[in-house]
Amino acid sequence: MDPLKVLEKQSGFLRLLVYLSDKKEKVLTEILDETDIPVHQLYSSIEKAKELGLVKTRMDSRKYPPRNMVSLTAKGRKFSRKLGELIGIIG
Repeated sequence: MDPLKVLEKQSGFLRLLVYLSDKKEKVLTEILDETDIPVHQLYSSIEKAKELGLVKTRMDSRKYPPRNMVSLTAKGRKFSRKLGELIGIIG
């Protein structure tokens, strides 16, 4: 398969990782508000990133209503740094 086609299909996934790269933890609704990633694509990107061990999620029930939180794992931070380097090369 053409690597560019693979990347095009994963654009939400890559944008999510770049977006989270300089953030400690974000509320899911904030990610939706602050990015142009469609909701269905964001959910599937988070699930894919969780499967790969790049992000983790948790429910913050200290506030009402409870909030879904998303953050990078150590592996995800390393990956997003490398991704940023690659973007720097082509950007």
